[in-house]
Amino acid sequence: MKKRFTRLLGCIYLLLILLLAVSPAMAQSGKTISVESALNAISRKYNTKFAYEHEIVQGKTTDAESLKAKNLDEALKRVLYSNNLLFLYVSEGNYTIVSRDKSLFTPAANDSPLVIPSDGGYYLAGRVFDEAGSPLPGATLKSNASNSATMTDANGRFTMRVPQNARIVGVSYIGYENYSYPVTASQTNISIVMKVSAANQLSEVNVISTGLQKLSKERSTGSAELVTKDQLEKVPVPNLLYRMESMIPGVKININSGDNSFVYGVTRNSVSSGTRTKGSADYNFFVRGRSTLQGESFPLIVIDGAISENDISTINPNDVENVTFLKDAAAASIWGTRAANGVMVITTKAGKAGPAPTISFSANASISNHPNLDYLRTMTTAQTIAYEEELVAKNVITAPNNTTAYSTNVAGVTDLAFKLKAATITKAAYDSQIAQFLTRDSKNQISDYLLRPATSQAYNFSIGGGSNTSTYFYSASYAKEDPYAVGNSGNRLTLTLNNTFRLFKIATLSTNLKGSFFNYKANGIGLNSLYNPSLATFMPYNQIVDDNGNRVSYSRKYYTGWLNTAIYPTGYLNWGYNPLDEIENADNIQKDNNYSANINLNVPILKGLSANAFFNTERSNSTGTNFYNDNTYYYRDLVNGFTPIPTTGKATNSLGIAAGSGILNKANYTTNNYTLRGQLNYDTTLGKDHQINAIAGAEIRQTQDGEGITTLYGYNMGTGISSPVNFSTPYATVNTFTQTLGGAPSQLDRTRRYLSYYSNAAYTYKLKYTLSGSIRYDDYNNFGLDRSFRATPLYSFGGKWDISKESFLNQTSWISNLALRATYGVNGNISKSLYPFTYIALGSVDAQTGLPTASIIAPANPELRWEKTYVSNLGLDFGFLKNRVTGSVEVYRKHGKDLFYNFPISGTYGVTSLTRNTSELTGKGVDLSLAGMFFTNKNWDINGRLTYAYNVNKVEDTRFVPTSSFYANPAYSGYISGYPTDKLLVYRNAGLDATGMTQVYDQNGNKVAASVNLNSIDALQDAGRTTAPHFGSYTQSVRFKEFTLMAVATYQFGSVFLKPTISSYPSSRAGVTYDLSEDVAKRWQKVGDEQLTNVPGVAGTYATVSLTRYQQSDINVLKGDYIRLRELSLSYKIPVQRFTQAVKSASFAFAVRNLGLLWRANKEGIDPDFISGLNSTNLGLPATASYNFSLNVNF
Repeated sequence: MKKRFTRLLGCIYLLLILLLAVSPAMAQSGKTISVESALNAISRKYNTKFAYEHEIVQGKTTDAESLKAKNLDEALKRVLYSNNLLFLYVSEGNYTIVSRDKSLFTPAANDSPLVIPSDGGYYLAGRVFDEAGSPLPGATLKSNASNSATMTDANGRFTMRVPQNARIVGVSYIGYENYSYPVTASQTNISIVMKVSAANQLSEVNVISTGLQKLSKERSTGSAELVTKDQLEKVPVPNLLYRMESMIPGVKININSGDNSFVYGVTRNSVSSGTRTKGSADYNFFVRGRSTLQGESFPLIVIDGAISENDISTINPNDVENVTFLKDAAAASIWGTRAANGVMVITTKAGKAGPAPTISFSANASISNHPNLDYLRTMTTAQTIAYEEELVAKNVITAPNNTTAYSTNVAGVTDLAFKLKAATITKAAYDSQIAQFLTRDSKNQISDYLLRPATSQAYNFSIGGGSNTSTYFYSASYAKEDPYAVGNSGNRLTLTLNNTFRLFKIATLSTNLKGSFFNYKANGIGLNSLYNPSLATFMPYNQIVDDNGNRVSYSRKYYTGWLNTAIYPTGYLNWGYNPLDEIENADNIQKDNNYSANINLNVPILKGLSANAFFNTERSNSTGTNFYNDNTYYYRDLVNGFTPIPTTGKATNSLGIAAGSGILNKANYTTNNYTLRGQLNYDTTLGKDHQINAIAGAEIRQTQDGEGITTLYGYNMGTGISSPVNFSTPYATVNTFTQTLGGAPSQLDRTRRYLSYYSNAAYTYKLKYTLSGSIRYDDYNNFGLDRSFRATPLYSFGGKWDISKESFLNQTSWISNLALRATYGVNGNISKSLYPFTYIALGSVDAQTGLPTASIIAPANPELRWEKTYVSNLGLDFGFLKNRVTGSVEVYRKHGKDLFYNFPISGTYGVTSLTRNTSELTGKGVDLSLAGMFFTNKNWDINGRLTYAYNVNKVEDTRFVPTSSFYANPAYSGYISGYPTDKLLVYRNAGLDATGMTQVYDQNGNKVAASVNLNSIDALQDAGRTTAPHFGSYTQSVRFKEFTLMAVATYQFGSVFLKPTISSYPSSRAGVTYDLSEDVAKRWQKVGDEQLTNVPGVAGTYATVSLTRYQQSDINVLKGDYIRLRELSLSYKIPVQRFTQAVKSASFAFAVRNLGLLWRANKEGIDPDFISGLNSTNLGLPATASYNFSLNVNF
């Protein structure tokens, strides 16, 4: 049935193209007509606009047969050349008509001074540019003392006769603000920079790119949002994605780190992971919410026509011309793979032809406020001391002793309390030490020694230009970042070489070469290593340095009493830890080299038909080395750990590692990808009413990932020699048992191949009605053993009605644009970690048999196939009051089928679970954008733009039902049918009982103790969603003359989150973890406290269950609504023309980013984007305000 449907769809699609191809062409004949009438006819036929002075066409005629030309250029030549007229290209669909009469238009041969005319006055020469430094051909110049006008030539040059009494030369250009330039007879050469008009800035961009073709926005039926280079340049951040935060309705960009843009917490991808790992803790973004449960959720990134597997940080934002987000099936399905997650299409800059190159330079620098550790809600020193004393008094933990390695490590106060309890110290000695502890707050030293204000700097240089036969754009940029963790830093160098060549005056050859080179140092101390509840928690009274400035060490693993009596006397290495020592001795560096190259050849075949051949290769190499010298804690801990306690004499490590050596961890990650594509392009106008744009092609693509990891023990940096070790042999340890050594060499390689056939076509009738369709057939080598599973058709179709061009709206002058769009289609997605065959992992040698071991990672599933997401979209584009108000609103629905999920199966198969294509997920939402030009004149522009998005989803698979494990951990359990993927189900808190244990309500409203299990979802409360369903931004800009003030605010509503609280209490006498959450100080301690607090006590048979029910109860649910002031900037355009002709334009800007929350719904002062629980593996602090300075100069 599926094959028949596919064939039928393909036949209908081809039939549509054939029917359109034979549409009759317009024929027009007649007698002699005026040039003005001919231009009007051409304007209607080709949807073009002409700007000209009426005098130059007055009285001139042409033969009506001239209108039968094959194309626009030929028609204009026939009509104009015989009348001594020329046409100049201005922009897509816009031309300027000029006269060859030298009294009106005399291009200057150079910029040298001109002789004063004999009849008085003088000649004025110069050039007219846009703000980017590109020449403006066809600009009109006219003095205030003459009726004659002059036009600039194709290079923006002009020469004009200026009367002696003229004081001002007025300059005008379509889409730009009129400009008045004061002149005097002493001026003979000038440069004029034109500013885009506010109305033109607010109007919709006309051309979008899908990566495979460029489409007029007027003829596009799909949902596509474009971000221009002008928008990107307003945000001074070295990361392209960070610059686009909040700009695009429906695109949720989450920035989880406030101190970097490319020095991520994780800077390397992992081949073994099914999803991206690089930067995953620092940022993420979704296009219209989630479309998968276990597949790849990151949107597809396309750079200059090729799918890229590199991180977005490899792109220099200053090289980007524009970015297009493809959001619905009609826009994205042409890309097949991962298009269900949305597609981000990046187009880099190209050179422009001109007599002189355009040179640009920019410099940016920023510094942030010092990070605020008080954001981490921790106990004070006094509260922590009281907590430790209670642990000892209630026998929650076992007293340490000096005779065994299994003795519990305890913090300083706990140790003193046990000694006081055992009467080995006096009460006076105890009180004296406690009094000293009470004077300390470790946050001060952590802030002073381990943290700093984050800084960054970036420099960019580019040069572009060319001629009629070739153009070029070359750029180089350098960026350096120092995040707030002392010891962490990174720098990035990017190079771009873009060329375009005209071959034999017909073909076009384009090349794109890019390189990005990173150096990282990750020698800082993460906050999670200090604050995570563990044996090694850095207590509030601990010190990094003492009062005399000497470094202080503390034990992170074993009891200091045992170390002092049983370990150090036998010659072990110092087992103490000091953060400054670690930073000083750390040597963790990484170097990344990324390259990409495109070759694109376009050859015209027939009128409107061209062939395109495209090749891309993308290669990356990431090398990380982490050398632990003999002073690092890691080295000392490992060597001591593999050193058995001697019965006599000095201790010797069982690994045979020589003194003074180190340990070297090496990791190498490589990618080698290529894309080869052949494509036919058809773009033509048939007659005056029919327009067709179509492509068809085939593509093969391959990605290869490799990851090699090894550890060298006893490594000498000087000689490069390491000690031989056997990774399968158990070695004796300090704990009296044997253990194999970790770090055995490993290599993992994965290859993925894709074969695709695709086509896309759009037909437009009378510029008002558009029909579109696309189909793609994708084959993927890692799905199924049969082609019916590996390959799948993906398709879309849509329509658009430009209502504003209907005759019944001709008299409605306040409607500038009104168009209705509708699309439907299906997108695909894969998982990078799934294969149709069984694959295993080799393990270590079995200690008993001496034989190698292996384990099954995933069993074979020969029926794996593509995930599919069916998307429908309805959109309305509008513009009112001469486009002073513009915007769009879209409504969409998504239905994901055959989604991957790991379901349990019978253990008789040898495994207990299997990933299958059986799940379903639905979603829906609204995207809205609204821009307004509130006021504009010569000196003022006041503009605003609002974006809004709404998105929800729901799991539809009835197999997702609550289990017993779900009721024990409802807030962090898996998916449930009928609920969104980001649901938050919590207990209904009923207070504490008399023993300090948490009580909750069951489904009947009865209070139940921690010892009673729950078994009904009705006992839980649906608190809401952890992802905000409503989000967006508002941007306000005000220009006064050369100053522009801009403010950007973001908002989100409708989400909830659990307040960070206590993560753990000691649950046995075998160990203790110290949780420093401020809620610990509010815990129940004695009978009667249940009337004063809801925080459970530390002791009791069901203390763990009690704490979990408190953590995940409704009293800890907070609203995530907020309004954030993201950026406030002030820019100034320097009037460089007053001082020098060498500089075309220059500007200076000052911006403050991350100014904080203007409003939040929760009263606890928690930033919903930075929910820092102390047990987080990525514990971080909110972004502090950063102050950015930037200078841009164009020559």
